[in-house]
Amino acid sequence: MKKKASLILIAMMIFTLVLTACGGNQNTADKNKDSNGGETKQVAFWYYFGGNEENAIKEAIQKYNSSQDQYEVVGQYVPFGDMKKRMSVGLMGEELPDIVTVDNPDHASFAAAGIFEDITERVNEWGQGSQYLEGPLESAKYDGKLYGLPFTSNTLALFYNTDMFEEAGITAPPKTWDELRETAKKLTVGDRYGLGFAAVKSEEGAFDFLPWLLSTGANYDNIDSPEAARAFSFLTDLIKDGSVSKEVINLTNGDTLKQFSSGKLAMMVNGPWNIAGVKADAPDMNFAIAKLPIDKQEASVLGGENIAIIKGNNVDGAWDFLRWMSEAEQLENFLVQTGYFSPRQDVAEKSDHWKSDAHLSGFLEQMQSAQPRGPHPKWPEISSIIQEAYQKSFSLAMDPAAAATEAGNKIKGIINP
Repeated sequence: MKKKASLILIAMMIFTLVLTACGGNQNTADKNKDSNGGETKQVAFWYYFGGNEENAIKEAIQKYNSSQDQYEVVGQYVPFGDMKKRMSVGLMGEELPDIVTVDNPDHASFAAAGIFEDITERVNEWGQGSQYLEGPLESAKYDGKLYGLPFTSNTLALFYNTDMFEEAGITAPPKTWDELRETAKKLTVGDRYGLGFAAVKSEEGAFDFLPWLLSTGANYDNIDSPEAARAFSFLTDLIKDGSVSKEVINLTNGDTLKQFSSGKLAMMVNGPWNIAGVKADAPDMNFAIAKLPIDKQEASVLGGENIAIIKGNNVDGAWDFLRWMSEAEQLENFLVQTGYFSPRQDVAEKSDHWKSDAHLSGFLEQMQSAQPRGPHPKWPEISSIIQEAYQKSFSLAMDPAAAATEAGNKIKGIINP
């Protein structure tokens, strides 16, 4: 009887465990169903936002997930330096997320490789594509089609020390290249240079050089033109007359910031991310922001991130999240928290965040003329050639026009192999 009782007890325990397990599975299944009884689909999202930016993107993801029950976005941080590598490896191994952030100059290369979904029709149906500034929107295009949407934007403008201007009797920042030449020379005193910018051999240096090139009306695809040669010559002449340090070829934006903050520069070309740096390094400095001086036209260069959907994966879910993140309210909330500028004209115009700030407002005006790098699938190769060209010119190793012509011939070989 004892043996039989033991067997009955064991059977009851197993039956209870089975019921518990079934009940557990049922609860899990319920969690994976939306309010209509369908399964909640996960949307894998890779991003490289770190620090405060990551906190803001996590907050946005949580808010989106709580706003509906059809999709659940699962975010994953991937370091900026690893993102392109993981995307390339993922393309071969088919291990990719559903949606991803991408540095805007890299967008065209991935679109050309067939990794991104064409969302042109979806954006047209959404009806808000016309709200985007031309430069940022162009950065998400390839072959005339949209393969993503701009998410964050920044650009370059002119920082200037207002006390130094006042001491020199200069009443306004330079608006043209001729005025800049005169102003920089007048402000060059002792160990202080009139102007500084990054010309290191890297994408950072190319970023700082492009506004000058674009202002002449030239671009990467006609860098061997007389207009482009004028950009090389103008900056090289500033180095020759001592208004710009010959060490500029070794300087990053961070180096330029330090020189400006320490009073070694009266003006510098830099981005909004370094406003806080100036205030921290030189809290008593009076400085202002102006648009970059022009040759033929207003111009600056576009920085920032786009968001793209991976082709063939959970496109509907990824688009739902991208559309939600790109709505004016959500976008403004993220940008205000992280210090970026809006790629959408309506957000920039309606928000007081950028307009009311004495320094940010200067960049807000410059954003109107910010142009993307490229876009071209082989931008890294093109950028490398541009870097070599301005380094040769600025170091006085080659005549500016000759450096421009050499670069143009090399770039044409890439564009038209």
